[in-house]
Amino acid sequence: MKRAILLLSSILALVLLVPGAAAQEPGSDAAAQVTVTSLSLEPGIFFEGDTGIITIEITNNGFESVAIRRATMYDADISVLSSSYDTTTTVGAGNSMQFSFTVKADVLPGIYYPKFSLDFRDAGYLRYPVQLRVENDPLEISILDKPDTFGAGRKDRVDILVGNPRDNPVTGVVVHVSGEGIDATPSSYFIGNLNPDQAQRVSFNITPKQPSVLEFRVDYKNGVNSHATSVAVPIEFGVSKTEANPLLSNIVVDYQDGRYVLTGDIYNAGLEVANSVVLAAGGEAVPVDPYQSYVVGSLEPDDFSSFELTFTAENITEVPIVVSYRDVDGNPFEKTYTVSIPARTSGSTKEPGIALPIIGVIIASAAVIGGAIWYSWKKR
Repeated sequence: MKRAILLLSSILALVLLVPGAAAQEPGSDAAAQVTVTSLSLEPGIFFEGDTGIITIEITNNGFESVAIRRATMYDADISVLSSSYDTTTTVGAGNSMQFSFTVKADVLPGIYYPKFSLDFRDAGYLRYPVQLRVENDPLEISILDKPDTFGAGRKDRVDILVGNPRDNPVTGVVVHVSGEGIDATPSSYFIGNLNPDQAQRVSFNITPKQPSVLEFRVDYKNGVNSHATSVAVPIEFGVSKTEANPLLSNIVVDYQDGRYVLTGDIYNAGLEVANSVVLAAGGEAVPVDPYQSYVVGSLEPDDFSSFELTFTAENITEVPIVVSYRDVDGNPFEKTYTVSIPARTSGSTKEPGIALPIIGVIIASAAVIGGAIWYSWKKR
């Protein structure tokens, strides 16, 4: 009798268990229809130490609602800064749901796979590895064009190229210019976004007051993370290969009527225009009228102009000729050339008397008169 009762109890227990198992099968089948349909990382590629956001979207492709008990992300290397989703929720049939996690890539460059875990209330779980790349390639700055040398107060143009060698875009790109004793126009330049393998050319006008170091610094953002890269350009003073270069030639100096008369040509042997060109005698020479100074004006490259100066000088054999001019930006320049002058002698000064042309006229007139007298006498 006891055996019969025990057998009936076992059969009854089995009957009760069968409906429970059947109730679990629909839950497992429904959970199997939940898949990861979208994944995004911001930034797309991390720098070492960057903080970013991983967003995962799941979709219920089935015909029944699925209850979610917990959603989390974990990894042994990547730090997950945000908490898990521990509140039970339900994703309806055909609906989607997003989960976002803040992570920090405090790791060396490489490829990592933090795991997304979705635990279902009535079934098992979903595991999904997320590829996260860490690279430290910064933006590149190239000097495209700059002068061979700089000059105090002289404005020169410097062209740079800012390029993005990364496989993800960067935002908020700004170029800053700095340097002790350096005036730059513009002082900064906003580029904005730079996509992968994209570059932007930027030009700056640089006017140094002294030898210095010119720094170009590029600030940008990778996601929400600020980064910077820079390049330094030494500012050394010297003679430019293209600047205006006034030269004197065909110099002739005579002493006339108690003053020196200097004539010659001035030639621009440079590749840039020389503006406001003025010549004057310097040193111990005393400029006198009519040409105390000589204004040439502008001299284009390969152009020349004649000039004349008048001055007096005592007990010297050389006189400095000062050439002053300005470049296209109005910066003043000055060059001095030394010219030898003849010694003053008694023969150098003209004595008063009858000029040679007048004597010639008198002789010619006398010859004509004499010829006329001779002709009239012979005719008689």
